[in-house]
Amino acid sequence: MTSLATAATRLQDRLEELLCYVSAFAVAAMMLITTLEVIARAAFYKSVPGSYEYVSLLFVYLIYLGLAFSQRRDAHITIGIVYDRLPRKARQIVQGVFLAVAFIFFAAITWTSAVSTWSNYVLGDTVLGVIEVQTWWARAAVPVGCALFSLRFMTQLCCLVTSGELYEETAARKYVPQEVQEAEQQEGTS
Repeated sequence: MTSLATAATRLQDRLEELLCYVSAFAVAAMMLITTLEVIARAAFYKSVPGSYEYVSLLFVYLIYLGLAFSQRRDAHITIGIVYDRLPRKARQIVQGVFLAVAFIFFAAITWTSAVSTWSNYVLGDTVLGVIEVQTWWARAAVPVGCALFSLRFMTQLCCLVTSGELYEETAARKYVPQEVQEAEQQEGTS
């Protein structure tokens, strides 16, 4: 790998990790808002204005910002009943097609959600409730998360084409502790 490609991959990894921290912060904010809501209702018989709206909008951060990181680590739920029984060359072909289609699909979602986010920003779209809460800041997580997700698919496709390594092999090599790999190999032989 060239130094430019290595630097780009490191940058991509760091951005994915940063978005995971933002997602974790969103979870903490959701927990804090919900806790304050419960305390306010129990102690003062009053609701915190906008709490439902903010918690609902923060869910977008929780869902979309960790997609690429999870893909990099092969942490998405998979069902490998057929795929795991395929010969290696067939798995490479299936994975190549999957990665290409996924890249195109999520690139399209990135574009359309970015256009939608911009429109909502320009129009001043709000969620109506006790208070008006603008939605563009939450909607912005969709194109950001999907852009990194589609970039991760492209990175994995390039790795598959250049080295022939399946992304689950890359994830196992980089992120699964050696002890777990050895235990899985021993289970497979027994």
